[in-house]
Formats: sequence, C-alpha cells, structure tokens
Amino acid sequence: MRAGARKGYKMIIILLLGMLLVSALWEFYYKYRWAKEVTVKLWFDADAVYAGQETKLYEVIENRKSMPVPVLEVGFHTRRELDFADVENTNVSDYLYKRDVFSVLGRQKITREIPVKCTKRGKYLASDADITTHTLLYRKHYSKAVGTEAEIYVYPKMTDVSEIVTVCERMLGTLQCAKRLYEDPFAFRTIRNYTTDDPMKTINWKASAKTGSLMVNTFDSLQSQKAMVFLDVEDTGILKYEDLVEESIALAATMMRRLLRQNIEVGFAFNGKGSEVFHPANNRGNRIVFERLLAEYDKENGAEDFGQLVSKLFSESFTKKPLSEDTLLVFVTKNLNEPLAECIRECVREYQTLVIVPVYRGEKNSLKDAIQKSKDNMRVVVKEVERT
Repeated sequence: MRAGARKGYKMIIILLLGMLLVSALWEFYYKYRWAKEVTVKLWFDADAVYAGQETKLYEVIENRKSMPVPVLEVGFHTRRELDFADVENTNVSDYLYKRDVFSVLGRQKITREIPVKCTKRGKYLASDADITTHTLLYRKHYSKAVGTEAEIYVYPKMTDVSEIVTVCERMLGTLQCAKRLYEDPFAFRTIRNYTTDDPMKTINWKASAKTGSLMVNTFDSLQSQKAMVFLDVEDTGILKYEDLVEESIALAATMMRRLLRQNIEVGFAFNGKGSEVFHPANNRGNRIVFERLLAEYDKENGAEDFGQLVSKLFSESFTKKPLSEDTLLVFVTKNLNEPLAECIRECVREYQTLVIVPVYRGEKNSLKDAIQKSKDNMRVVVKEVERT
C-alpha cells in the first residue's frame, strides 16, 4: 500500500509539474504571439455632419492568425461631446473613454456599428486605441497601442434665419437695383423696345426686322452680388455666455450657406486668434473651408477685440484690396453696444450693412441705445435665444 501510495503521489506531482510547465510554456508563447496579426480599425460613417445630427462609428477587429485570443479588450478615447448610444463600458471625464471586450477566434473578423450623436461643433478624433489581453486565470495582462485614428468634422448647427434672410434679400435687392447703372456687354439678359436713350450699337437688327420696330439687347450688371460676413466670437467678460457665442457661430455659418447657395460671392472674417481674411469669391468650395474653420475654432485659444479687428480690416486689408460698392456687409455679434455700433457705422460708411445680434429671450430692450446708432443703410436684427 505504501509503495502504491508513493507511486500515486509521484504521478500526481509529475502531472502537476507537467501542467505548470505547459502553462508556463503557453504563457510565454502567448505573450509574444497574442498581438501578432491582430488589427483594429476605427472610422466614422461620414467625414462631416452638422451639430445635432447622428452618424456611426465603425469598430473592426480582425485576428488573421489561427491562434485564438480568448479575451481581447479594445479601448479608445475621444472628446465627451460625442454621445454614444452604447454607454456600457464607457467612462466620461474630460474625455470619453470606451472599452469593449471581445472573444476572437482564429482568422475571425468582428465588425461593430456604434451609433453616435454629435451634440456640439468641433473636430473629433477617436484615437489612442489600445488592445489588452489576459492570460489563463487572469494572472497577467498584456497591452499594446494600436495605430488607428477616426476623424470627423461636426459643423456649426443649422439655425433658423428665415426672418434675417428676408431682410438680407431686401437689402441685396436694393444693391441689385443700383447695379443696373453698370451693364456687362457679355451677359445678355433680354430684348426690349428701343428708346431714344439707347445707343445704336445695342439694336438687335434681326429682332427689329421680325417685329417691325426697333428692338435692343439688354445685359446684366457688370458686377455680381457679393457679401462679406464678419463674426464676433469674443466672450471675455466675467460672466460667460457660451450659448450666445455658439448661436453667433451658427448664425454666421447658416447665413453663408444660404448666400452661397444663391450664387452670391461670400467673404468671411472672424476674430479668432490667428484667423485669416477671405475676400468675397465665387467659389462654392469656400463653404467647406468656412465650416471647417468654424468647427476647428476652440474658445480656449482666445479672441481679439472685435472692434479693433473691424477697424484694422477697413484701414488695412480693404484699403489694399477694396470691397466693391455693391457688397453687403453682415456683422454677427453678441457684444453690440454703443461704442461697437459707432465703430461699425464709421467703418462701413455707405455700404449696405446688416448687424445680427443674438440675445437671450427677454433682453432685447438692452440694445435700444446701440440700435439708435444705426442709419438708413445699416439695419440691426435681433435673434432671441433660449437659455440652456
């Protein structure tokens, strides 16, 4: 019995040692092989959306080797303004950190679609991805950084500008009437009856022969419609009004979209630090340039004084490259007061000018004194905003 017992103990010990050896060899092999040919890719369903819209983030994990990875954690972080519908395994602080756990077989590919609501304008990166695995019984874990980066632009939200556009079109109509004094000999418009004021060179002899009376060609204006948008993002007071700054950005972006859609040449300037000035140009591609510029603007970078910016532009930039007389000037600012209104009035002179002022609902009367600084060619439109 004793000999048999000793033999049994030896077998158990050998078996345990064998298991430990196999486990150690497996862990050693697993340590250097688990991440081989494991890839993680992240990308958004769209390159750009407007604030408030939804999109999807795709997460693709692929194990191209035959060895399985029983436990694989995939993590990444992004700014917290992206609202993930799947909130499990998600931590939110200054950033949003998301981790998901998978069991990946050999030569398996897993694809997940994660709905995302883009709540605020900005440029967002889902980056710094990493993968983590655990050995048997979770005794050890290994991690590895993954070089993947998903990028999306969230453009400023689309806001209601129907009343403002009505005023804007009325002012553009006034400019269009004035432009008829200058005609373009290459932009044919229509044929009308001859008057004694028409030069002989404008007579259309074929049309005159058909109708039996003199007819003349008329042409469109030499100048095309133009608009220059000035945006104020300054918010330097003790009390911060982020809602009004964001509404100002949304108003400027929406106005530029509407104007460009109507084939109006649009220029743009705003007082974000280091921003450049865009003179009016007939280029629809500028819409993307403007919207990306506003999406990337970070209030933490600060802003210069809006009145100083306006004065500098009219005394320097617009002196070297003057705005045409038919340009409609659009100012968007939450900071309108008597000094700023006086500054704008002195700079714009005879230009048709529209000033758009976002205010909290019920505070419209605070602008009475500043509005009195306006004149016939300068209109002030107040846009009321709900507090959040």
